[in-house]
Amino acid sequence: MKTNITFYCLLEGFSKDIGKMLCDKLDMFFVDVEDMIDFELGDTNHILKVLGDKEGKKYMKETEAKVVKRVASFENTLVCVKPTTLFSNRNYDRLKKTSYLVYLQISPKYLSKIAEESKDIVDEKMLTIAFTEKDKMYVDSADMVVNCSALKEKRAVKKVMSTINKFFKKSKKEEK
Repeated sequence: MKTNITFYCLLEGFSKDIGKMLCDKLDMFFVDVEDMIDFELGDTNHILKVLGDKEGKKYMKETEAKVVKRVASFENTLVCVKPTTLFSNRNYDRLKKTSYLVYLQISPKYLSKIAEESKDIVDEKMLTIAFTEKDKMYVDSADMVVNCSALKEKRAVKKVMSTINKFFKKSKKEEK
């Protein structure tokens, strides 16, 4: 039985911000998978230096998989994860078993705008790839998709909450 909700988004940090705002409203625990991986690994440069590039990356991927496996065993948890982590190894299958997956969708224009505001450099080629190939895959793999483009965080939280409520109301009706 699924007791968790997992958020993912192309805009790093957005799903984490939304998740932190929603976990109290949903009466759920909050976990950021990337923070757990970073804590578990510690100094990745040191790992690569000691183990070498190939073995170091292998060790980091194995650690990532162990963290995701552990997180998938949690209950009543709102999980935030980067898409690159979610769709790596067997992570998707592990989280899908215990979580409803919520893709927080944003448009390329919105991502560019946010990147400009934070002074990040966004590669237009990366945007094209992300929003043609990856966006479709993320939409297809989600239980719920919430278009958060052009929404301030507080409005996005309301829209996500509304989508989750509608999803569960519909699920209850289908069970009857």
